[in-house]
This record gives sequence, C-alpha cells and structure tokens, in this order.
Amino acid sequence: MHDLFYRILAEVRATWRFRWYALLFAWILGMSGAFLVYSLPNVYQSSARVYADTDAMLSPLLRGLAVQPDVRSRIQLMAQTLLSRPNLETVADKTGLSLRATTPEAKDDLLLTLQRHVQIAGGGPGNLYTITYSDQNKRMAKNVVQALLQILMNDTLGTNIQNSQSAQNFLQQQVNDYSNRLNTAEKKLAEFEKANVGYIPNQGGSDYFTKLQNTETQLQSLQNELDTAEASRATTERQMRDMESNTGSASINPRIQQIDKQIGDYQQKLNNLLLRYTNEYPDVVSTRRMIEQLQAQRKAIQTQPVSASNVGVDSDNPVYQDMQKSLYSAQVHIGTLKTQIALQRKQISDLKSKVDRITDVQANLQQLTRNYNVTLKKYNELYARLDTATMSQDASNSGNDLKFRIIDPPVVPQIPVSPKRDLLLIVVLVISLAAGCGFAFFLHQIRPVYANLKGLRETIGLPVLGAFTIIWSATQLRYRRREVLGFSAMVCLLLLMFVAGLSFESHITNLVQHFFVMGGA
Repeated sequence: MHDLFYRILAEVRATWRFRWYALLFAWILGMSGAFLVYSLPNVYQSSARVYADTDAMLSPLLRGLAVQPDVRSRIQLMAQTLLSRPNLETVADKTGLSLRATTPEAKDDLLLTLQRHVQIAGGGPGNLYTITYSDQNKRMAKNVVQALLQILMNDTLGTNIQNSQSAQNFLQQQVNDYSNRLNTAEKKLAEFEKANVGYIPNQGGSDYFTKLQNTETQLQSLQNELDTAEASRATTERQMRDMESNTGSASINPRIQQIDKQIGDYQQKLNNLLLRYTNEYPDVVSTRRMIEQLQAQRKAIQTQPVSASNVGVDSDNPVYQDMQKSLYSAQVHIGTLKTQIALQRKQISDLKSKVDRITDVQANLQQLTRNYNVTLKKYNELYARLDTATMSQDASNSGNDLKFRIIDPPVVPQIPVSPKRDLLLIVVLVISLAAGCGFAFFLHQIRPVYANLKGLRETIGLPVLGAFTIIWSATQLRYRRREVLGFSAMVCLLLLMFVAGLSFESHITNLVQHFFVMGGA
C-alpha cells in the first residue's frame, strides 16, 4: 500500500505539469455543455383528473327490475382504448397538432409521438383517472388533454346508449318473431283438437294406456266382487236347504249359523286381500287357514245327532225370512255386477280396437303441445327481457348510472417539467472537470517524466548515482505562487459560472433560446 500510494502521488505530480491544459479543456467542455443544456427546448406538461361516479342513487332501487350495466369495466375498457389510432387522429385534427406533419410518414411519427407522450393512470376501486400529456407548446399540452378528456366522457356515455338501443331493437325483433310463431302454434293445436274430438287424452281424463289399465283394474275388481257375491248366495241357499230338509231337522243349528256368518266374513276379507296382494301374502294365508278351520268345525257339528229341542221350526221362522231377503238382495247384486262386467269388457274391446288411432293422436298432440310450450316459454322470457331492457334504457337516459366529475381540469402550464437543467448542469460540471483531469493525464502519458529516483531505476534498469535538487530563487517562488493563485482563481471562476447558471437558469435559458436557437431557426 505504501508503494502504491507513492506511485499514485508521483503520477499526480507528473500530471500537474499540464494543469493549464486541463483547465482550458474543462472550460471549453463545460461552456459547450452548459450551452447545450440551455438550448434544450422546454417541455410542458398538462394533466386533468376526472372521477367516474358509478354508484348511482337509483341502483339499489332498480336492482332486480332493470339490468345494471358493468359501468366500471366499460370505463376501464374505454381508458385502455383511448389511445387508439382513430382517437389520436381525432385529437390531432381537433387541436391543430396535425399541422406539424406535412407528409404521411411525418403524420405517422407524429401519432406515435403523441401516443408515447400521453399517459393515462388510475382506475381501480377509486374510479379516479389522470390524463397527462407533455409538449413543447404549453397551450398545445392543455388542448390535447382537454380533447382526450372529452373523448373519454362522450364515448363512454355514447357507447352505453348505443348498446342499450341495439339490445332493445334486437329483443323487439325476437319478440315479434316468437309472437308469430306462438300464434301459428296455437292455431295448429286448436285445429288438431277440433279434428280429433273424442280421441284427445285430456278429454277422456287420461291417455290411452292409463285409461286401458284403469278399465282392466275395474273389471278385475268387479269380477272379484261377483265371485264373493256368488259365494255368499251359495251359502245362503245351502242354509235354506238345510232348514227345509227333512233328513235332518226343520230348524237350523244356531252354532252352524254363527260359523257360516264367520266364514262369509272371512271370505269377504280374503277377496279384498286378493285384490291387492298375491296368494303368498301372510294375511291371505292366515285368512284361508281360518276359513278351513271354521269349515272343519261346521262339518263336525253337522255330524253330531240333532237334539229334540231343535225340531219343529216352521218356514215362518224370522231367521228363514232374513235368509230369503239376503238371497234376493244377493241375486239383484249379482245381476248388477254381471251387467257392469259386460260394459267394462265392451269398453276394453272398444279401446283395443281404437289403439292405432288413439296412439297416433296422442303422439301428434304431444308434439304440438311440446312445440307450443317451448314457443310460449321463449316468448315469455324474451318479453320479460325486453321490458327489462326498456326500463334499463330509461334509467340510463336519466343519467343515474354514470356521472363524470372533473376534479382537476386541464390548465396551461407555466413551469416546464423538463429538462432538469439543474441536474444536467451539475452533471456537465462534473464531467468537464473529470475530462480535464483525464486530458492532463493523457498528455503526461505522451510526454512522461520521472518524479523520483526509484521510478528512473525501474525504467532504465541501471544504477543511479545521485540527483540534484532544484533551488528556487525568490523571483521564481513568487512566480510559482502567482501561477497557483491564478489557476485556483480560474477553477473558482468556473465553479462560480456554474453556480450563477444554476441561480439564473430560467433567464439564461430564455436568452440562449431567443438569440441562438430561435434566431438561428
């Protein structure tokens, strides 16, 4: 580190010989850079902030009654497409910016520059948008921002109205179309029902197969009821024959009468169970077993000898008379059941003979009804949507779904936003000083000297016997001091020039651009 330090110090001392060249070079480079900085044109920036109020007061009231458009998404889309070529051409023509371009190529470059200098920020939950544009003409910057703001507001509102009207026209056309379809379907259905009276399922209470099944079920029920009635009649006749028989007794055994009544009740219960269940059903099996037990008891009683107390009952017995009445009622009931069974069989035969016609009518009717129901459902949906679209357009026309509020309108800027001359001047000063030092070091490399004996020995590779020290006279010392003071004064003057340039930046800029830039143009 010690050798490196002395080596660097030696290089600095050797470079110091060309300090005046370095200072002159720094002055030339600094003044040129400062003139270039001052000659840069001013860029003015104008901006506007607008708030899109999408929280309409009627929105809670219209929820469920009218379509609430996604206004926020529409605004974001318009903001993204605001810098499209048609909009940029409109802005350029409206503000007079297009006069800067005289050829198609220049116009394309102008539109690209316009697109690059326009900035649109904001959106999100706050719906606050900022439009910014930078231009060398302060009034032009304000006019461009004003034109973009106007396009954003007009296009968003205009798109809303146009889309609502287009949707309403389309729905109206579809409603008229389905209304005609519905009328045609109604006429076809009415004519078909008129031409097939008696074969329509709803006129008979059910369709063909359901009606046939019900009729067969009723026939089976009547047949079971007939079997029960005939069995009851046979029992009554047998009891009456027993009473009239001379082989046994002129009277009937009360125990046998009671058992026969129980057998009849169980037989009726068995017939009812067979209408709903199979022969293997537990209740059916138990009922049959009970009937068999009662029949065995009756047979056992009949085999017993008849007691003398039961003899001598004549035909005027009230029990015998009740049996006659029951027998008459049973015969009437059996006749009625046979008539009903015949009618049911005839109805089944008629249904089976008309099976082809009825099924064809039912199939055609189902198709016509299905088409009618589909058309009616679609018509009702379209009509409801048309009513909703009409209400939505009325709500949009009232201006309650979207309002623009300009927070900060665009104004003519007075202070340029670029270039940053303060920073550029500092950069020019640093670069000019560094370049001056580099220029002096370059001259030292071209015309090198040895600052000490060590460097000389290392360079020539020979022993050095000694060195002579320069003894400065008083006149030379005064000259050297004046030279150092002059050099320091010139360096300070350069620094003061840059400080003055920073302090009077706006005045110097106006002076340079007026006499040199504008005058040369």
